Amino acid sequence: MIVNKFPFVLHNIILTCVERWVGMMMSFYRYGKSKKNKRFRYTEAQLQEAVEFIRQSKLNISQASKKYGIPKSTLSNKLRGKVPAVRKMGPTTILTMEEEANLEKWILSKAMLGFPMDPDEVKDSVQRVLKIVKRPNVFTDDRPGKKWMKLFLQRHPNVTKRNTEIISKGRASVTEEGIRTWFGELKDYLISENAEDILSCPERIFNADETGLQTCPKSGKLLGPKNYKNFYELASGPEKECITVLCTFSAAGVCVPPMVVYPYKRIPRDIVTSMPDNWGIGRSDSGWMVSATFYEFVANIFYPWLEENNIKLPVLLLLDGHKSHISMDLFNFCIKNNIILFCLLPNATHILQPCDVAVFKALKVAWKDVVMRQKQDSQKSITKTNFAPLFKNAFDKAIKPETIMAGFRVTGLFPFDPNAVDYSKCISNRPKEIREFEVVRTIANPVNSADYKSTLKVLEHHMGIHPY
Repeated sequence: MIVNKFPFVLHNIILTCVERWVGMMMSFYRYGKSKKNKRFRYTEAQLQEAVEFIRQSKLNISQASKKYGIPKSTLSNKLRGKVPAVRKMGPTTILTMEEEANLEKWILSKAMLGFPMDPDEVKDSVQRVLKIVKRPNVFTDDRPGKKWMKLFLQRHPNVTKRNTEIISKGRASVTEEGIRTWFGELKDYLISENAEDILSCPERIFNADETGLQTCPKSGKLLGPKNYKNFYELASGPEKECITVLCTFSAAGVCVPPMVVYPYKRIPRDIVTSMPDNWGIGRSDSGWMVSATFYEFVANIFYPWLEENNIKLPVLLLLDGHKSHISMDLFNFCIKNNIILFCLLPNATHILQPCDVAVFKALKVAWKDVVMRQKQDSQKSITKTNFAPLFKNAFDKAIKPETIMAGFRVTGLFPFDPNAVDYSKCISNRPKEIREFEVVRTIANPVNSADYKSTLKVLEHHMGIHPY
């Protein structure tokens, strides 16, 4: 009997092929993907350092590969010059590496001098350069788009988009020398008053300042339909109403009861009864701080609080130079009751005032959170009547001893140390910081100049373009 073995042979062949295919796929998923994921898990700086160590005979190729996680073949190719020294993936950029480096310097220099650039301004400048040199590119009308800007920021991580803080020309004129002089004057004045020991007693150093809180602060970005054109949010209170609160803190991290100022000639009873215990209540026609209201705070809240808490006199009360803080009546009262008033350096409160530097930001974040919760829980508007109890919730949440003490520490007020001040906030000092940037050396007076065309000329000059 003849047996046909062909079906069995075919079966074995198919089974073998399937097994090999399964093995190949498993190998691919096991090794192929892992190799792909491991690609470039080292930085350019690590690569350069590894190559340098090999050249200096501090490491051999195997040791460097193991230490930095760089393939041996990559290190070998770098050492032999088979590949460029700088790794570059993807197509070449429209601007050369040198041109982009100069563009980065230009952007950073202007930002450090107080003239940060809008992305559209950068695109316009590049467009002008490309039109002058007539370099082929894929841009519409030689102007880069959003994608180019995004990739440029990825290639230059030192440049980033940030929200700016607007400061006046007066603040921009504050210098490190002026701040150090102010510290010297404060110390000399306390010595002349035989009160230098105050500087070593945090419980005797105070800072008072007022801030405005909106009854309807901006909520920021909220969730909603993607393509919904008119996206509204019901206001939590009168949209433009702002209530003034006067806060006072000591370098020991202690809070003096605050004062809330209302725009009334005669304060309604329901507002008076809503005030938290021991808090002050003030009034003025505008709702802002005025000299009479500040005098009431010092005489009726601050000084009694000092006596009640057995604070050793004299004490130092640091204020900004606003006219509402200085009056003849207040001056005489403070002399009589051993309260030393001393004004902070003009236009330097963003550097020297603990309230501004550390406390008020946290307070306003907490206030915004309280407003949001009020809308979610009760749907009731925030009014002058319920403001104080709600604000107390934010005050208790935000004002922590460590936050207050940090404010006094970073401003150099306690411990008393002029070197603790962040002098990088002095705009007028920044030309010294950026001298290594060649791009700003040709700018004659960068702090006072608002002529952006001059900086464009500098960019074009350093990119090798001389159209003028």
